[in-house]
Amino acid sequence: MTSDLSTPAAPDGGTESGAVLDGNAAAGEFAGILANDPTTVTVRCGSCGATQAFGQLQAYLGGPGTVLRCRECEAMVARVARTPRGTWLDISGSSSWLFLPTPGPA
Repeated sequence: MTSDLSTPAAPDGGTESGAVLDGNAAAGEFAGILANDPTTVTVRCGSCGATQAFGQLQAYLGGPGTVLRCRECEAMVARVARTPRGTWLDISGSSSWLFLPTPGPA
């Protein structure tokens, strides 16, 4: 991947645009790519192995991309950025994403 996806951190640990939010703040951005509601996904951190709901991840918005970090070890779990070349999705910081089955017709 290219440097299109870097999100500079502000000295206070947030992004240039403000405070760290929970993963729910990034749900809309990821839903457009995953074609599913990401708030129903369980994510396992590739660094420490912690399993957490998407909404429990730390979200950094407002940079050149949206970055999700593990709430336990703060490692980058996923990031998404929209550029003129297209949409970049990097989930290399996670070891798995569990999508629950959607209920079928009764």
